Amino acid sequence: MARVIPEWEIRITNFGLGYILLCLVVAIGATNTGNNGLYLVLAAMLSSMVVSGLVSRRNVRGVLCEIETVGEVFAGRPALLKVRVENRLRRATAQALFFLHEGLPGPLWIDPLAPGEIREVLVEGSFGQRGVVREPDAGLLSRFPLGLFRKYRRAHLPREVVVYPAPESTRFEEPPPEDGRGGRPHPRRRGGGSDIRSLREFVAGDDPRDVHWKQSARMRKWIVREREAERDRAVVLTVENALADPSSPALLADFEGAISRCAGRALALLAQGAEVGFQARGVRVACAFGPMQRARVLDALARLRPIPVSGAPDFPELRRGEARVMVS
Repeated sequence: MARVIPEWEIRITNFGLGYILLCLVVAIGATNTGNNGLYLVLAAMLSSMVVSGLVSRRNVRGVLCEIETVGEVFAGRPALLKVRVENRLRRATAQALFFLHEGLPGPLWIDPLAPGEIREVLVEGSFGQRGVVREPDAGLLSRFPLGLFRKYRRAHLPREVVVYPAPESTRFEEPPPEDGRGGRPHPRRRGGGSDIRSLREFVAGDDPRDVHWKQSARMRKWIVREREAERDRAVVLTVENALADPSSPALLADFEGAISRCAGRALALLAQGAEVGFQARGVRVACAFGPMQRARVLDALARLRPIPVSGAPDFPELRRGEARVMVS
């Protein structure tokens, strides 16, 4: 797949190629005829090309471009990107700049930047694959001043971007009781069960359906029911990352599908208040619940890589009260 920002920072445009061919025609005519006027025209054309190259290079290199993500980023889904551009030139105005990103439908025009000006804009982009992005396929493009050349400058990431796998919704069956390694001590913890744990004051994020109307009217403030968790065993979602041939496109496609299905199941279980963990060969995320566990599981799935079967480590051992669920 062609990159938006090429490895070379300069590309000649079609107009620039025609301009160079015209210079060759004038040079041949001047050589054959010995006409001083043609020599002057040729000198002007060549000097204009050199000046254009120097000015365009300075115009692009004087602008710093940084990208930061806003919120979670899932593969193939729109995400908010904060683009920060800074003109570090002391006297010149940066002009005719476009911002390019692999997830944008086309170039984004940037208004001229005054010397020392900093501007931030929010755009909606996307990342095609899960994983850790340290060098994005994004940056600045300029054809200033004559359009003979396209100059590029790669955007900078202040910190790595972890692209989570796209969650795939699948039917999930609760593991039978015999799959758990013994019973956990039954801590009375908050969850989504039918038993009432206690009454407390309403906080942001509580389900309005849990409001206790009589108690709220009596105390003149919102009171909600805090429920017990339905499960006292933890579910450990497991993905097989040892492949017979890690370079096989078919096996890699099945592997990526398993990761997406695992992400979908993890999000569904965590949304229900379940205690969820994740493991693969050489990887383990301890069982827990809540929004922080959501980030830990998704981060581990984003960083998971296939390994050869030969020499692959065993799955981490389960702890008491944990039930392993293979996702394939």
